[in-house]
Amino acid sequence: MKRIWGLMTLALATAFGVQADETKTAPAGDWVTVKGKIVWDEAKGAPPKRTPIKATKDEEVAAKDKEFLTEDWVVNTKNGGIKNVVVWLAPEPTAAQLADLKSKKLKVFPSFDPKDVNPAMAKPVKPTVEIDQPCCRFIPHIVVAQEGQKLVIKNSSIIPHNAKYVGNENGEGNPLIPAGGAFTLPNPLVKEKFPVELSCSIHPWMKAYIRVFDHPYFAVTDADGNFEIKNAPVLKGKLRMFVWQDNGYSGGAAGAQGSTFDVKPGTLDRGAIKFDVPQ
Repeated sequence: MKRIWGLMTLALATAFGVQADETKTAPAGDWVTVKGKIVWDEAKGAPPKRTPIKATKDEEVAAKDKEFLTEDWVVNTKNGGIKNVVVWLAPEPTAAQLADLKSKKLKVFPSFDPKDVNPAMAKPVKPTVEIDQPCCRFIPHIVVAQEGQKLVIKNSSIIPHNAKYVGNENGEGNPLIPAGGAFTLPNPLVKEKFPVELSCSIHPWMKAYIRVFDHPYFAVTDADGNFEIKNAPVLKGKLRMFVWQDNGYSGGAAGAQGSTFDVKPGTLDRGAIKFDVPQ
């Protein structure tokens, strides 16, 4: 009976022009969803406080921003959650790869083999990622993208802005964006080891970061420090997690190698993860 139903489904799909790749779904049980919460480590003292930004130009426009505050640390005073932290995963490297990383023979941490990525997530869901300048801040402060997406920089304010972007692999530029205008980077984004920095030459306090990955296993924490990364491959039962924000990796230079954790199919809630600020 199951075989007959399967043949009927295939026949219907063919009749309506649906290709097999379009209806392909990931095998159940091969994936893990990893979630958690990045929090301030109270043992390192009180978290940094956000302070008002001093506008030196277009003060009236800046004053319309209800959250015109510094963004290098955004820590929730109620629960210690840290906003704007980028969390991503990578496969556990082999012993030889680890040795090459330590000796700097291997300069980039190994990424996922495309065949191990969930088929439904192999390509970006949206063709673009966007960042706006409604007053005198970039919103959002952190943008994450999957290789192949295009970056659209908007200016929905009533004044002009620059959008100076500097990347190793994604080039550099400094377009003037008029009020109500937008600029799209000419080429699709490609993977970067380091964040692409974005600033405004007209308003020097403005800054944002774009991180680009060649896989879909990344997230940015919300106002409570929460993150969720769906359908990562279980592989050999181990993955590595990387935690980064404006001031660098959790754990400092050592954090650039990530931290290993065990996984199995299903959902793994890692709970509260303290951001390790080097002393």
